[in-house]
Amino acid sequence: MNLSTTIETKDLENKLRIFSTGLGDIFTELLETVGKEMVNEVKSRVMFQNRTGRLFNSINFILDKENNKGILTTRKSLNKSNAWYANIIEHGANIKPKNKEYLMFKINGEWKKVKSVNVKPRPFMKDVFYDYFGNNGKGYKVLADELIKKIDRELN
Repeated sequence: MNLSTTIETKDLENKLRIFSTGLGDIFTELLETVGKEMVNEVKSRVMFQNRTGRLFNSINFILDKENNKGILTTRKSLNKSNAWYANIIEHGANIKPKNKEYLMFKINGEWKKVKSVNVKPRPFMKDVFYDYFGNNGKGYKVLADELIKKIDRELN
């Protein structure tokens, strides 16, 4: 299981297209800025136990230039996840054995045998996404501020 959130950017891209002449690949630059801020905020809000750091370190923003999307994800590339359990933490799950009657695992050196495990959701990405791209989200302010900086740099 992989956890990904896709940012649909067609409307924004169409609005920014008028600035592309002489300003380079402004859309990509602006989206990367928002993506970096979102990753930093997700990492600052992480509330789950960080034993190995694998999930924490896999939180990433990927630009899919082919499809003009920014993806807030737990993948290191568009094809491979570094933390397969991210979806379980974000959304919760009821885990049952596939081929046996019981699940078996070790806790504090003692083996446990259970029929199922109910994992409560501990969202760490969804709230940030809505903070950035919900109504009056932070993402739009970041985009506007970065656009103003970019135009100022190009004009000076």
